[in-house]
Amino acid sequence: MSGQHIPAQALNPDSTTIIDVRDPDEFAHEHIPNSQNIPLSQLSRATNELSSLCQQGGTIVLTCQSGRRAQDALMQLEALGLSHLCLLEGGLGGWKQARRQTVKAPKRFPLSVIRQVQLIAGLMALVGGLVAPLHWLAAIAGAGLVIAGLTNTCMLATLLARCPWNRLPTDLPSSNHTYLPDQDDPTSCCTIKHHHNTDHAIP
Repeated sequence: MSGQHIPAQALNPDSTTIIDVRDPDEFAHEHIPNSQNIPLSQLSRATNELSSLCQQGGTIVLTCQSGRRAQDALMQLEALGLSHLCLLEGGLGGWKQARRQTVKAPKRFPLSVIRQVQLIAGLMALVGGLVAPLHWLAAIAGAGLVIAGLTNTCMLATLLARCPWNRLPTDLPSSNHTYLPDQDDPTSCCTIKHHHNTDHAIP
């Protein structure tokens, strides 16, 4: 069953372990109820927990915004020998298109951090290309994108996430469960919540 695409209408988030592999800021702004956030860049740290769940016969549904990153996560986990992995058809976009409920955090800024990065990098490239004395702006923007692509880490996104207008309240709904490393032990992570599929939401 590994790799099966599950339509949003057939998925019950109350009885299924849903792993959202988007970045934490994307997850915080909007996510599927009871889903858990393991960013794609941190997925390797959760291998033991996920493997244990799979060995117990539990099914893990991977999702992201559109499905592309979830597909990458699936390939990564399958290469490590994990099975019982499924993909949410269309990701969060497909979930919303099916008119399924989502959990949203109070908005403090209309643009997500990722869109802010895209806007800033685009403006730097545009100005650098149009204004000769500022051509170095385009070079910086290009270099930043290349580094982000190679390392899967964006320094600009990290800086923007710490800006006041991007900070979210700490009293988010209890379903907003983010899987992050323990501050005292960078190699450990908090426990994944197991949802047993008692109503056979996944065929």
